[in-house]
Amino acid sequence: MKLNLDIFVIFLFSIVLIQGHSQDSINQYEALRLKKELGLQKPYRVLKTTFKSLDGFQAYYPGTKITLEKILRHHFYTAIHINQKDNKLFSMDLTEFQLKNNTSEEEITKETVKLIGNMFFGSKELKVIPIQKK
Repeated sequence: MKLNLDIFVIFLFSIVLIQGHSQDSINQYEALRLKKELGLQKPYRVLKTTFKSLDGFQAYYPGTKITLEKILRHHFYTAIHINQKDNKLFSMDLTEFQLKNNTSEEEITKETVKLIGNMFFGSKELKVIPIQKK
């Protein structure tokens, strides 16, 4: 009987661990490309956002036929972590930038693109995105 109780406790503990890990991975969408050649702390940036899902990031970035998600995750080497306490951007050297409490995914993406575009390597990334001027 003691053995069965031990196995049951181990089983429950394992489920709790797996559930906790699975919740984190559901909220984290890794960058689609890595910029390893720079030798910085991380080969990607991290956008932490209070938005609860990536659904709103499926709209097109203004002046393009590229989704907000793809602009960030592919073109700007940025992981997106949803369902966070604050809106923040962490650069590849781990510098933290506080972002506004945006009301839309488009607004936070535009703010993030502007911020990254003002960075040395980010400015080069911004130049290659086909944004049509109005």
